[in-house]
Amino acid sequence: MQWVTTTQVLEELRTSPEAEAWHRFCDHFRPVMVKFAKQLGLSATDAEDAAQEIMLQFFKAFREGKYDREKGRLSNWLFGVAKRVILNLRGHQPLERLIADKTTGTSFWDLIQDDHSIKQSWDAQWRQMVLAKCLDQARREFNPKVFEAFELYAIQDKTVDEVAQRFKMSRNAVYIAKSRVLSRLRQLEQQFE
Repeated sequence: MQWVTTTQVLEELRTSPEAEAWHRFCDHFRPVMVKFAKQLGLSATDAEDAAQEIMLQFFKAFREGKYDREKGRLSNWLFGVAKRVILNLRGHQPLERLIADKTTGTSFWDLIQDDHSIKQSWDAQWRQMVLAKCLDQARREFNPKVFEAFELYAIQDKTVDEVAQRFKMSRNAVYIAKSRVLSRLRQLEQQFE
């Protein structure tokens, strides 16, 4: 998979044939929209429908020139569209489904969230998506041994001695692997956003 930033995705939407750009945009952002919709109480099917509607509304507004990067980040703009679409879909659900959703065990009162918690939920989903994409790219860029040492030590919380022994490297080499990969992840995150 090729490293693609939000800037590249937006530029493709602006300049490439619609089908190619649309598919790239969907592949890039649809999963975060589906997860967010599910967190706000939509079923899997409704979450997929919501994601499709969010993308269509964004695409239409983007083609009409309504999105301006100078006025804010893409994640914030998509959040506004997502929130509006999802809450609108939830509002059209039958009352008995909202009161007690037997498939998820969620009650109507559990679905009511303030704007701050909804935004936190979106931000968490967005950060997870960005981190996953950055980790995938870093994995491709680094020697497998270096990346695995980083992963075991920094992500899976193995001790430096366990990692050093497993890869037959010094403790210092494990620290260096962690430092190098983290530094690259920060760079990738800035590029992506």
